[in-house]
Amino acid sequence: MNTSDAKQNNRNKIYLYIRKKGFATKQDIAFGLKLSLPTVTQTLTQLVNDGMIKQNHKVTKKSSGRRPIAYFCIPDGRVAIGLDITKRYIKSVVVNLNGDVIKYINRRQDYQRTDEYLSILGEEVQTLIESIQLDSEKILGIAIAVPGLVDHEKEYIFHGKVIDNEGMSCEDFARYIPYPTRIIHDLYASGFFQIWFSKDIKNAFYFSLANAVGGSVIINNNIYLGDGLYSGEIGHFKIVANSEKLCYCGKKGCLDIYCNSEVLANHTGGDLEAFFNQLKKGNKELEKVWDEYLDYLTIAINGIRMLFGCTIIIGGYIGAYIKEYMDSLYKKVDAMNPFGEKAADYLMPCRDDIEAVAVGAALSIIDEYLNSMC
Repeated sequence: MNTSDAKQNNRNKIYLYIRKKGFATKQDIAFGLKLSLPTVTQTLTQLVNDGMIKQNHKVTKKSSGRRPIAYFCIPDGRVAIGLDITKRYIKSVVVNLNGDVIKYINRRQDYQRTDEYLSILGEEVQTLIESIQLDSEKILGIAIAVPGLVDHEKEYIFHGKVIDNEGMSCEDFARYIPYPTRIIHDLYASGFFQIWFSKDIKNAFYFSLANAVGGSVIINNNIYLGDGLYSGEIGHFKIVANSEKLCYCGKKGCLDIYCNSEVLANHTGGDLEAFFNQLKKGNKELEKVWDEYLDYLTIAINGIRMLFGCTIIIGGYIGAYIKEYMDSLYKKVDAMNPFGEKAADYLMPCRDDIEAVAVGAALSIIDEYLNSMC
């Protein structure tokens, strides 16, 4: 390791030490990391100058004399920006190193496969930055979550039917964005969001029930992409053998046909909230629809549990409403489980955050940055 590498290594270790402890003095750091005081002092000065940490007379001292100076991390020392691209909206967020949302903007904008739309993405990023007078040097990068299967190595969308983005590359989306940019499958971003805020969960299947059904597999806090790059696409699992119902993929009997959110919303004029409002009021017809929906959902949940044996998180549009119906779902899942497990121990509703996809995209950058220090 050369001198430059050694300095960077010390910088990373000291920053992470302070981050883990909450705050620490020079003496704490020197003793804890077995570094000399001059090395610690020099590195702390650099971190302060870079806006990564601050100093404060926070530590109390029983004996007389000067109170030692404690250093603590600045959450906003570095940030990442996440965009969620949908048919009708552009949702954008700035997220700090703690995963806190500093700014959120939801813009009504129909997606179009045009240069004009791409320029709007660039404008949206700039608007976000200017709205909080963000120092551009603090920006780690931009992550754009898109509906579609992404080849993260080649950085392009190899299957994108939802908003006609198939074949588009990261370079296309970043055409008017002057910062390091990546694209990420929106379901992977959602799954990553859930796991980031559930530190006790390392392995999970994020099960998204929205206009389309899909998911993401998380192993040891990382998204598992799979060799075929479509890991987690549970929506195209054939659930009814002799079905005549056609999925948008061109096949019949897919789970998506039976468990996408429109299956429910179509009973109330396309309004999912109205469906659950009527369900809550005891609408008998909708109770039958919901019970049948849960039957199909139960089959899928049991299959996921048998394959992965991990926590299952119900998300998407349905995830926002399902909390008060979990007991009914638990009973159905328990009845199907062959090993006598209790679904309440591994099946849970998602965190209900409207900007989850955009935040999850940004967190993929934050996580990579923090892990690079380890």
